[in-house]
Amino acid sequence: MAAKKENGAVSREDLINVLQLGLIVAAVLVGREVGNLYSSFGEVSNLKIMLNVEEETLSNYLRGTLAGSGGDLRLGLAITLPGLNGSMQAPVTQMPDYVRRWLITVTLSPVTVLQPEVSDVEVQLRVEGETVQRWTYTFPREKISYLKFLNRDVALRADNTEELRDLILEAAAVHGGEVEVTLTGRVRTHLLWFETWLPFTTTRYPLVTVPHLRYVSSQWRDLNGAPASSVNSGESGYVYVRLDNPTRIHSIRENVTCTFYKEGRLEPVLTVTKEVGVAAATEATYTFPFTFDEPGTYRYALSVEDGLSLDEDSSPRLSVET
Repeated sequence: MAAKKENGAVSREDLINVLQLGLIVAAVLVGREVGNLYSSFGEVSNLKIMLNVEEETLSNYLRGTLAGSGGDLRLGLAITLPGLNGSMQAPVTQMPDYVRRWLITVTLSPVTVLQPEVSDVEVQLRVEGETVQRWTYTFPREKISYLKFLNRDVALRADNTEELRDLILEAAAVHGGEVEVTLTGRVRTHLLWFETWLPFTTTRYPLVTVPHLRYVSSQWRDLNGAPASSVNSGESGYVYVRLDNPTRIHSIRENVTCTFYKEGRLEPVLTVTKEVGVAAATEATYTFPFTFDEPGTYRYALSVEDGLSLDEDSSPRLSVET
């Protein structure tokens, strides 16, 4: 009877073996799931959110605001995984640190990948660093595909158009018609039970008016480069002109005309026109040569069509002596 009981009982060693086998199976299953999650986290960390907004679109929106016509600013968000880059703009988002801490301790190798999902979108419009308005748009959860972009179209309409108009006018006056517009926001991202917001941002500098060079200073100079108030008859020299480009990213090229007058005459004695170019946010100097044979007192005027102007009465005088 004792031998039979002994034969029917489960030995301690067998029980340990079964438990070990169960633990191994459980570890494999858990490891696979954690590996899946780790791989999916890698996809989320490389998620690209691209903002499709043209400078011309922003420019038309700002001009419409100045004209009082209002209207919506329509934007397109394209969300994609790394396998699809397309021909759109460079990514304007990156994974925030608090998302990276989700799985910072995971060390198992990836097995499969879960597609992340996105839903709601928040957008903020800032002009010259001032927040004009925030919008929140609710979208259903949708998986991000490897084979196509997931598009989100939003239409922005500012409630306080007077504040926006003042910001546009102030910026345009300082920066030659250029206005800094920053669109920031975030997209709600889902991965299984995890949820976070992925940020995006882009800055554009649309023009609301045609930019022109600005006059800084000018003076008569002799051929040695020294400031001059008088020269001898037949001696050459030049007018030294400093010009400024007030914009931040747009280069400007214009035809600048220097017109020379002799006191006592209404008609100019010499006209020199040059095509000048000045890079964004810089100054440049240009010279306008002259040679006067007749003694007398001379002045000059500087002009650009619809742009800078220095009239002859404001210019310094040059005395030409025999």
